[in-house]
Amino acid sequence: MEVTQEVATHQQPLSGLKVLDLSSGPAGGLATMVLADFGACVIRYADSEYEYQNDMPSAKMWLRGKAAGRDLEGDLLDADIVVISRPNGFPKMTHAYCKASNPALIYCDISAFGDDSTVPVDEGVVAAIAGRMQTLQGIVPNVGPHYAAVPVATHATAQNAVAGMLAAVFQRLSSGRGQKVSTCMLQGLMSYDQGQSLLLQLNLETPVDPSALPSLNYHPVQCADGKWLQLGNLLPHLLKNFMRVIGLEELFSELPENLETVRYRILETMQTKTCAQWMALFIADGDVAAHPYQSANDALKDPDMILNYHVVELNGIKQLGPLARLTRTPAKITTAAKSAGGFNWTPAVTATNDPALPLKGVVVLELASIIAAPLGTSYLAEMGARVIKVEPIGGDPYRNMLGGIGAVRCNQNKESICVDLKSAEGQQIVRRLASQADILIHNYRPGVPERLGFGYEAIEGINPQIIYLSANGYGTKGPSALRPSTHPIPGAAMGGALYQAGEIEHKLLDIAAVCATAKRLMAANELNPDPNTALVICASILLGLLGRESTGTGQQIFVDMFVANAYANFDDMIWYPKKADRPGLGEQLKGPYPLYRLYPAQTGWVFLGLKAAKEWRAFCALVDPSLASIEQPFNAENTNLASALTKLFATKPAVEWEMLLSANGIACVQADKHTLAEFFHSQCHDESKWMTKVSHDELGDYYRHKSIIDFEYGRTSLKAGVRAGVDGQQLLSDLGYKCDEIETLFTKNLLWSVDRA
Repeated sequence: MEVTQEVATHQQPLSGLKVLDLSSGPAGGLATMVLADFGACVIRYADSEYEYQNDMPSAKMWLRGKAAGRDLEGDLLDADIVVISRPNGFPKMTHAYCKASNPALIYCDISAFGDDSTVPVDEGVVAAIAGRMQTLQGIVPNVGPHYAAVPVATHATAQNAVAGMLAAVFQRLSSGRGQKVSTCMLQGLMSYDQGQSLLLQLNLETPVDPSALPSLNYHPVQCADGKWLQLGNLLPHLLKNFMRVIGLEELFSELPENLETVRYRILETMQTKTCAQWMALFIADGDVAAHPYQSANDALKDPDMILNYHVVELNGIKQLGPLARLTRTPAKITTAAKSAGGFNWTPAVTATNDPALPLKGVVVLELASIIAAPLGTSYLAEMGARVIKVEPIGGDPYRNMLGGIGAVRCNQNKESICVDLKSAEGQQIVRRLASQADILIHNYRPGVPERLGFGYEAIEGINPQIIYLSANGYGTKGPSALRPSTHPIPGAAMGGALYQAGEIEHKLLDIAAVCATAKRLMAANELNPDPNTALVICASILLGLLGRESTGTGQQIFVDMFVANAYANFDDMIWYPKKADRPGLGEQLKGPYPLYRLYPAQTGWVFLGLKAAKEWRAFCALVDPSLASIEQPFNAENTNLASALTKLFATKPAVEWEMLLSANGIACVQADKHTLAEFFHSQCHDESKWMTKVSHDELGDYYRHKSIIDFEYGRTSLKAGVRAGVDGQQLLSDLGYKCDEIETLFTKNLLWSVDRA
């Protein structure tokens, strides 16, 4: 059985590529699923020692399109890629051994914490150690850290593995050389430190006020039927549009002076119509960012998900569709594995010793703002691509938000030019830059690029090999295709925020209770949707790049925040009869199971992360053999076990529990040592594995994250965030513009630089 996204004009981008999947769990499983969806022959070898990591409902999805392996040594000889997670039950299958058997092999190593990691690739343990659970404190007040419900570290690691493998394949096409590609879950979590560690370095971070209500732009609101809507009207004109549609436009002029009065009127007004009635008005208007809070399973029935091919059904199982819509080399999702052999490798007489990174020589033109697409292109830059950021006059609006720190994070390793995109001169500059680019990425709503002269047909006409990626909120084919979106929208729509928030009232509340619940929902609707999308943009571009290598032509690619965040909620983005629901996190959001949750210690908090019976037996033998008599330890409803463990952990400080249990290979770690930003801030030193010092023209020296993917050959020259427009003069000079022409453009304010402002 198979599901094809749309009619293909060429073969799939990875057709014939032979991949051996030796990984266990969702990080490697999702990565190889993406490869299989886009044509690779994936042969899976089950690891009996760690097979328990596949004991999840969504494994039915990530195991699709793969064959069971029978002869590992034989398959190794002609494989193109090996994917392995550590630790594992394949001690012989080291990189050195595989390379000796097959020198052209690409060996992808996935781990929790890097090369010396002995901890299984596990979301909860990594989230606790790195401070993600402590970062979430405050959703429920005064009860310590909260379990991190959305498995973003797993999502990021899977996407990074896809991007790293495809970049290595791209490089092998010209070099003939295989190599080791490494990524770990801690590198995955780098994407979610959106400038907070830099604020700590600059001593600029201010404490979060737990009593503060959400901004009106991003306010959760309750409707007449008790259902909740998330607003996402980030920019002033969107907020004004929203207030116009609900009949309160006259109150917009009273902001910010009468903020609370306006808030009360908005919340009161939203309770006069049902959720469906409001959404019908917002969709009809087309210029309001809002979406209902719903579960991941609800998202599988969302019209925008269905009409954009984000949901497929195989053998009665509804599940995630393709990662991206490639118009000329689309995905073909199958239950059976595809054929190996015949991948279009470019002949190489001998392997080269060029130390360059995989994307050296690739030119990316970015016409995007805020976070998702700019962050995605920064990852391409880390892999060696040249990224030219085209900004409006005055710069990307994100540069003027939150002191510009987030923009520094998103625009590292780039060049920048600021032009008036509404002018003929500015549009001509963009077209000339595009004529020399391999990739163009934008995040404008449909129709806007065409009005500004850089729509796909216009750019393809001057550069038929262009890979043209459009990133938007909902996709291009559903009822919301033309509507704006910001990060809280997919957070609410794809189920992550509602799951993280826990039990929310759906009876009609008074305004005071609405405000209290809105605070909880907004605290749970964290900032991960933009980084989740950035990672998918990066991986999708690499699929397009290999599609061009196999077909000789470029193509248009569509990525949206809905599908990216559906992938981040992969654990529940599947439905079949009698499938278990996502387990609840408890009243205080501590975790789904007694053996996989947070506990208060004598001082501090610990996270216990046991998933296998052998781990439970080892735990009991070490700390209290009498616990072994408790029946059904992996039952989520086992209140006796939860009570016993609560009493046990209260007997020692968290730091002592971590020292005792981790030293014996048992996953139990202190969870309240630091936030995620504080963790990376603690790594701001010259010996750090995760941070490195760079120099910024205005901020001076600061530490930024190292690369999210490590390659055996080539080391990224990591740079600071580029300032707006500083490369404009040089870029135009390279295009053949004369000095007086460039000066005229500056004088007419058609070209702009922060240096000349």
